[in-house]
Amino acid sequence: MPVSLLTVGRFVDFPVSRDAKHSYDRTKRFAFPRKAPTVAAKPVAQRAKRLVVLVSGSGTNLQALLDEIAATGVEAYGAEIVAVGADRDGIEGLARAERAGLPTFVTKVKDYGTREEWDAALAEAVAAHEPDLVVSAGFMKIVGKEFLARFGGRFVNTHPALLPSFPGAHGVRDALAYGARVTGCTVHFVDDGVDTGPIIAQGVVEVRDEDDESALHERIKEVERRLLVDVVGRLARNGYRIEGRKVVIQ
Repeated sequence: MPVSLLTVGRFVDFPVSRDAKHSYDRTKRFAFPRKAPTVAAKPVAQRAKRLVVLVSGSGTNLQALLDEIAATGVEAYGAEIVAVGADRDGIEGLARAERAGLPTFVTKVKDYGTREEWDAALAEAVAAHEPDLVVSAGFMKIVGKEFLARFGGRFVNTHPALLPSFPGAHGVRDALAYGARVTGCTVHFVDDGVDTGPIIAQGVVEVRDEDDESALHERIKEVERRLLVDVVGRLARNGYRIEGRKVVIQ
């Protein structure tokens, strides 16, 4: 009976004595072991970033974030709101948060002896929720050194003008008074100046001849909400770095 051996990639038969004590099954030939199929490694799911949102009024920017996260899903958006804070009671922004089932906190300036004490208390209240990013969604207080020591480079703000033009509390009014033909909104990181932090993104709004402050501001707010939602999601999903005054979303 012949036996097959594999030589240089082919089978060769040679005779075996009939007196062999064991029979040989010709169907069982020597062969190279099969290579196991390659299985692509599954990417490790990235943890959704934790957001604390600060409000002082109606909370329309907060609502825009809530709606986008609900529509897209936390994983796809890359972030979730874990708490909402305010500097006053009885505002619609807090009511929106409560309707969404989110924890809220209020830190009033008048409850503290100095502005520095308030700033430290606000920093503690925010830090309790372990945020990756803090978002000012119409928060009308200027934070201080203690807050920025903890959250500098992670505190996102919006402004209703194209910074560095028209900083401060009256950006829309100032743009109209100056006769600007275009204005808009800016999303930026907060530093220790007034609307002077590194710019992340901007949206442009045309100034119309018939505009008054209210009409122009409403159109700016529409662009601002979309821009803020987009920027926060990209910061959370992609990460970023700050190079001097330049913000690079990776």
